[in-house]
Amino acid sequence: MINPDVALTIESFTPDEEHAFRIDAPMAVRGILRDIARHGERVALYYGAREGGVIVTVILDMEAGGFWLDATRDAEVNQRIVESPEKFFVSAHLQAKIQFPVKQLELQRREDTNQFYLPFPEYLTRLQRRDFFRLYLPPGLLKCQVEPDIGQEPLRFAVRDISEGGVALYSERAEDSPLKPGDQIQDCRLILEDGSEIVFDIQVRHSALTRMPSGEELTLIGCRFITLSSRMAMQLQRYITRRQREQLP
Repeated sequence: MINPDVALTIESFTPDEEHAFRIDAPMAVRGILRDIARHGERVALYYGAREGGVIVTVILDMEAGGFWLDATRDAEVNQRIVESPEKFFVSAHLQAKIQFPVKQLELQRREDTNQFYLPFPEYLTRLQRRDFFRLYLPPGLLKCQVEPDIGQEPLRFAVRDISEGGVALYSERAEDSPLKPGDQIQDCRLILEDGSEIVFDIQVRHSALTRMPSGEELTLIGCRFITLSSRMAMQLQRYITRRQREQLP
């Protein structure tokens, strides 16, 4: 089950934020990573700052001095990860984001599979959901295609913002929104600028009338992802990370 509350994207911190969110007690660090392993939480392993590489994996096993991550079946990708000078581990713990830079990583053949071994980090950062970055988009940049009922003509909504936890949509039908709180809708499609699609199921959480700066009234519809495959989650993570980098000064 995908945890809908935690976006597996890298966060940037000021020195004060880094101090506030930092956990460096060895027992606490190891306990958090053990919980991540026990609950089967997904792990995003970022590598190659310029290439923007990322894989989504899981912790396979824990040892006294470190832990094992499932590697990919692609030998070239595994080697690029090993050789990358900059790597980050991102996961979730009790609806909070866990993140730390990976200083050491080894690729080994273990139990007939390729696995990465990481020593326990000296510290990690733990970020609560209310602090998560949401990607706000220029009006009209992305569209989300929704089919409320089977056989109905699909509807297209403008996307206001998105994270790995969910998406906020604008509806022009201010008085009678076609999506109501509690609705669960399958096979929604987020259409990216290059024409590719990210497919997911949503649950509508809230709906509110919003007045735009132009004076136009629209309905803002907040939705959370119910299901998002690992492949779709990876594609969304890459998109959010790329847009974040483009927005940096």
